Amino acid sequence: LIVSIIAGTMVAGSIMVGALMRTWILALAAIASSAPAVAAPAIQMPIARGLWVAVTDKCATATNGYVFDGTRWGAIYFYGPKASMGPAVELESITQTRTVAGGFTYMQFGGYDGVGYFQVKSLGPNRMMFRTGAPGPEGVQVMDDILVRCDPAATSPKMQAALKRSVPALTVK
Repeated sequence: LIVSIIAGTMVAGSIMVGALMRTWILALAAIASSAPAVAAPAIQMPIARGLWVAVTDKCATATNGYVFDGTRWGAIYFYGPKASMGPAVELESITQTRTVAGGFTYMQFGGYDGVGYFQVKSLGPNRMMFRTGAPGPEGVQVMDDILVRCDPAATSPKMQAALKRSVPALTVK
């Protein structure tokens, strides 16, 4: 008899707790849905949107470069014998930027802030320095590359098609 009374009390108590939790969950959901949406922070970059290639490449024959479309940064490239395969497109959403030493802008992707890094610094309207830092056996290895911005219309038909498919905001109109 004692077991059945305790069991009955536990069942009744569990139902009561379950109902109370459900009420709290519904109340929190109502509050959350009535709160105004917070806009994502604007991405501030010192460079223009576009396809950026190494200063040693020509826009008309470039088979690889970097893309900034206003919210994403990454590589676009063809690979294999004579760049006959691809394109490979590796764009990541920029979640945050901040100014760092030397006038560079640091790009953060997906909330991750690790040892390696990507930074850009404007050297004029169509020229920039792209700095990467990668962990190595002797600490962080820093590489600087000078990039120039290409008008998409000045790129090869193959690169134009890749941009149109992957980065429509930059395509030739």
